[in-house]
Amino acid sequence: MKKTGRPLVLTVKGKAEAVLLDAAAYQEVASQLDAVASIRRGLAQARKGAGRPADEVFDELEREDAIR
Repeated sequence: MKKTGRPLVLTVKGKAEAVLLDAAAYQEVASQLDAVASIRRGLAQARKGAGRPADEVFDELEREDAIR
């Protein structure tokens, strides 16, 4: 696993039961899953009409920046 960087698949009776990743690969996968979950939450909120137009958000950020 350290040489190839590829995950190690553990099998029981020829069927995959678990996958072993090194810490860096696990962190990358976990980060990607977090990003996907965030995108899904955002899409769900948009479908419910809970979002705001991007122009409105950017205008607000510019006003806040001008105050500082």
